[in-house]
Amino acid sequence: MEWATSFFGRLMKSDSSSSTSSTPWFAVDITEPLLTFVDVPPELTVRDLNKATRSFSAARLIGRGHNVTVYKAVLPSGTAAAAKVLGTPPSGAWSMCWCSRCSSKAAVCKKLAPPPPSGAWTASHDAFLRQQVSVLSMLRHDNLVRLLGYTIAPDLRVLLFEFATAGTLHDILHGPRGEPEPCSSASRPAVTLSWAQRRQIALDVARGLQYLHEAAAVSHWGVRSTNVLLFEGLRAKIGSYDVFEQLPRPGEQGGDTLVAKRTLVPTCGYLPLEYLMTGLRVPRKADVYSFGVVLLELLTGRKPVDMDNHKLVTWAIPLVRKGEVEQWIDPKLGTQYPPAGALMLARIAEQCLHQCPRSRPSMGAVAQMISDIVRD
Repeated sequence: MEWATSFFGRLMKSDSSSSTSSTPWFAVDITEPLLTFVDVPPELTVRDLNKATRSFSAARLIGRGHNVTVYKAVLPSGTAAAAKVLGTPPSGAWSMCWCSRCSSKAAVCKKLAPPPPSGAWTASHDAFLRQQVSVLSMLRHDNLVRLLGYTIAPDLRVLLFEFATAGTLHDILHGPRGEPEPCSSASRPAVTLSWAQRRQIALDVARGLQYLHEAAAVSHWGVRSTNVLLFEGLRAKIGSYDVFEQLPRPGEQGGDTLVAKRTLVPTCGYLPLEYLMTGLRVPRKADVYSFGVVLLELLTGRKPVDMDNHKLVTWAIPLVRKGEVEQWIDPKLGTQYPPAGALMLARIAEQCLHQCPRSRPSMGAVAQMISDIVRD
């Protein structure tokens, strides 16, 4: 557990200001005693989980995503939770080695046995999942969805997170999803976000990603509007990262890494060009790009890819460069927005969407820029 110990050490050394402060170096929420960071949430039995989800009743189904099915659960304490039933793990190409030669989680032994059949859970997968539960239990931030419990059983692996009472940003902007795919057709939403709400959601998401990148030192690899969860007052939290995307790849020691394209699922307009073209995986900078797409969604009210396969980035960025706000702003806002503020946010999105990964700002810089706009 050296990685978890190192992570906890970084938290101990972090700035003591609250995550709600406007100018933290990284927005770590330490409004609770530090010892709570090491508390692992309860492990539910299969019987408890069946009771909490009414045996995974169709009436409790919230949605489906890549390799995950989500149900509403009610924990024994009476707390509502989102139960994420994990599907098949990745194939054995990235199976973890726990031999004595490997000094940490990041080490991958080159003498692994042949990969197990695709979709087969192994002891190393379960061990890695338990380690990720420990890591998730240490993540504490106002803009990150909290892990409430888990189940690891022979035929069932489930992670339980806070339940988003107001749904997802995707559902608010584009209407409830009729299909699991992010770019599917959907009815128009019943709620229209105000300018102030959109601006605050952008800041919430930026601060959540800043925390993951700078305090937890992990990438999300799944930033999109379906993973932006909304709570009371339409405050936003980032849905937790895909635990299997945290598995190290052979030879991955940080920096730019070439990986097989199958490691990330196409997410309808959220992936950067360097990944789509070459499979180049640039730590954290892919999250920055995806955040830029989400920011454009907030500003325009459009999906990343429409029914005619037109990409939001391709359409919006030339208009942003011309400064013609009325040409791309969400018409549902009418005139209830400041054109100068909208243009500043759009230009932040443009920076995040830079074709060169190293030219994209850090999420800390992005959060600070948005914070300055919110304060104005």
